[in-house]
Amino acid sequence: MSRLTNSQSSPYANTQLRFAAKSVSLLALLTGLIYLRVVGLESVTAVREGNWGHSAVILFFLLVLATLGVLCAWRLEALGGAIALLSGLAVAILAYLTVEDNKLFTTFAYSSPFLVAGSLSLACWRRGLRR
Repeated sequence: MSRLTNSQSSPYANTQLRFAAKSVSLLALLTGLIYLRVVGLESVTAVREGNWGHSAVILFFLLVLATLGVLCAWRLEALGGAIALLSGLAVAILAYLTVEDNKLFTTFAYSSPFLVAGSLSLACWRRGLRR
């Protein structure tokens, strides 16, 4: 019996991975826009009070960065994937440190779309280098 190795992988494997990355990125983009709407209102209130260091303001800027990273990953997989992954990790850390109730769920809910989309974009870019 012959064995299928990485060098003999299916020619459609990269296309399937790219389709999965684009699909998840689209969902992460929509989720990011919803999060920006929700967190944006709270951060505007904090800025009007002169509280620039408020966690909502920092979370808003991190979500903007993560959403732009996901958007960038459509054309530049490596750069956009890295930005989405790193800013998703920063969102996770900030959410875990600042949220008082349901820390793990909130951390997962805020950061997972960007972490998964960034990881898939980087995997797609990495697989494209091998060819």
